[in-house]
Amino acid sequence: MTHPATAPDKQPATGPNYHYLGLPGASAILTQASAETYANLVTTLNAHNGRGAMMCVHGGVGLGKTFSVNSHLDDLAPYTTLRVKLSSSRIQALLETLYKKLDLPGQPPARSTRCEAMIKEALAETSRVLVVDEAQWLDTRAFEFIRELWDDEDTRLAVVLVGAESCYQKIKNRPALDSRILVWQRYKPLTPGEVLTVIPQYHPLWAGAPADDLLWIDDLACHGNFRQWAKITYLIQEQQHGPGTAVTSAEPPHPPTNPASPEAIRKPHAPYSRDLVRAVLSRLDPTQRHTD
Repeated sequence: MTHPATAPDKQPATGPNYHYLGLPGASAILTQASAETYANLVTTLNAHNGRGAMMCVHGGVGLGKTFSVNSHLDDLAPYTTLRVKLSSSRIQALLETLYKKLDLPGQPPARSTRCEAMIKEALAETSRVLVVDEAQWLDTRAFEFIRELWDDEDTRLAVVLVGAESCYQKIKNRPALDSRILVWQRYKPLTPGEVLTVIPQYHPLWAGAPADDLLWIDDLACHGNFRQWAKITYLIQEQQHGPGTAVTSAEPPHPPTNPASPEAIRKPHAPYSRDLVRAVLSRLDPTQRHTD
């Protein structure tokens, strides 16, 4: 595999919309953590003379881990990345998902040993990047099979494990897997300084917002969490334009899937204000909010 050695000026602007709720108008911002992810991915993909290494990206929910990994791999390995997100920890669920992702013929063999052999054969055909999201849910056999895939002398496989904080300890409890992780990266919430730099670029709604308001909202409800910022941004747009019409301009590029009611259409757009933010915050989980 041959990949860029330096970080991009910004994350890709095209391709799938990985933003929470497909947030209209949101931009892919290259935060410090995201830039580190890009560099770590380049190292991981190019390691072992291009055969690939293993890395783990872990941290709290909603901090941008999966977004960064997915968007950067759209740039670094757009045609060779296999993305796996399981709803079960069982090895059979992992085998069935990989079998389908590799476009192998028919249904996965009932015998796991045969299914595993076919997956290994397919992975030996070309270089691949395997991304396993929510990796903390995998059981011991599933983790071991991923290690076996990477260890196999015929495969050329880079592995990216993405998971919550508990993912770190689950891997550490498996010394054989732990010893093979080349790069670790932990995601943390945005600092107040990063909020002031990043959020105005993240969405046009915040481009002209006073710094004091951004810090107030972050302290009150977002706590440096991108997903919380996305929720608030989405709900404010809906409050301004009516249900189903969260847009960044007066005329959406396409008709909304759920058109606003006539009452919502006639309702004047609510201007940005702290009262508007308070109204939106009242719709969020109160246990995640500090007192105003």
